[in-house]
Amino acid sequence: MSRPIPYAHALVALGLVLVLAVGTARPATAHAELRASEPAEGAVLSAPPGRIALSFTAPMQVTSLRLLDEAGEERPLRREGSRTAATAEARAGVPGLLPPGTYRVEYRGLSADGHVGGGAVRFRVEGRTR
Repeated sequence: MSRPIPYAHALVALGLVLVLAVGTARPATAHAELRASEPAEGAVLSAPPGRIALSFTAPMQVTSLRLLDEAGEERPLRREGSRTAATAEARAGVPGLLPPGTYRVEYRGLSADGHVGGGAVRFRVEGRTR
């Protein structure tokens, strides 16, 4: 009866380790993506929001944060926190009156790896103004 080659067991073990490592590895990324928003995407609100909040998967330096109405007119926002520091959340107060209608929050920023990203969150206000 022949004996298995000693290094054959090591090769099988190494192959198994490599398959498991590659199969379960997650890609490393520093790109910040939108995790959640307040109001949420597609929300229908009975009253205008008092603030806008965007939460990201990684710190992001939000360089632009705008609130636009359905005509594309920019509405004022009162930014909270630093505009130059990277953070996992961007917030702004909504001063004044927001009449019923559809709104879009647009953001743009810079991830830690230098990747420029951005997006938009849409919501609708139905009911009274504040």
